[in-house]
Amino acid sequence: MPSDLSYIHLPKDEGAHPEMITEWWYSNFTLRDSNGQQYGAMAAYFNSGPRVLSISDIDEKQFYSEVSFSTPRYAEGPLYLRWGSSDSWFRKEPDAFSYHLKSHGNKVSLNIDIDSLKPPLLVNGDGLIKWSFGSSYYYSLTRLRAKGQIELLGKAVDVEGIGWMDHQWMDFIPAAVIRCYEWFSVQLDNNTDVVFWQATEPDGALVSHLLTIVYPDGSVFYTRDFTLQRKDSWISPNSRCEYGIMWKVREQTRNLRLVVKALFPEQEIKIPITLPGFRPAFWEGKMTVSGQLA
Repeated sequence: MPSDLSYIHLPKDEGAHPEMITEWWYSNFTLRDSNGQQYGAMAAYFNSGPRVLSISDIDEKQFYSEVSFSTPRYAEGPLYLRWGSSDSWFRKEPDAFSYHLKSHGNKVSLNIDIDSLKPPLLVNGDGLIKWSFGSSYYYSLTRLRAKGQIELLGKAVDVEGIGWMDHQWMDFIPAAVIRCYEWFSVQLDNNTDVVFWQATEPDGALVSHLLTIVYPDGSVFYTRDFTLQRKDSWISPNSRCEYGIMWKVREQTRNLRLVVKALFPEQEIKIPITLPGFRPAFWEGKMTVSGQLA
């Protein structure tokens, strides 16, 4: 749990930080219906107004996404988020990391209860990441029990599975200073969770990278001594952007050797309008993971 030395204190930091330039709340889910059919889902909300919602029909290899804009209402303190007239994301209980998320789109929707199975992860140990151009505050709930309903092209489906939640706020606009941000959340079958990323500046210089392992008992291992290599790419026929779809990650101390591969390439999300701080398209999708961890 957070200590007095941390920069993040929950639940009061779950809500909005109006003094910050950029802030987002993000979740992704791996879900199954009663017939065993698999789905991926993602919902993210930004303080500047956009809402990103996507659902992957994994068995059919179909991807649906929507980027919409509305006036957000983000309360300070415990999470109580309202977006437009349809969406909400709020804490259900005062003393538990338990939430309800409702995200309604034109073609896809998500209505789900989520309960954290592990204590919050304060990224970097204290929740603060120092960049050369500013500061970022960041925590995750790395393993959520998820149960509820998705709606896909007018069809409602009861689902359950696991999820991941991120909340970040910062005093700069990432897209203005970072050329590439490659981020991965991994939930292994043995109840171990791994998160890692690397960020580069426009000249290609690496400005931030970190790998974190959260073990089943809640203990945490951090390191910057790891390698992340792109092994295969896909060029979108729509945006002409190139995305990594297969990666190898290696870490010596814990004998971590993973291959992360997209379940299918066509999981690109397009931004329909020009918006400061946002690129015209990005890749956000479900992947499969294989390998070993000591």
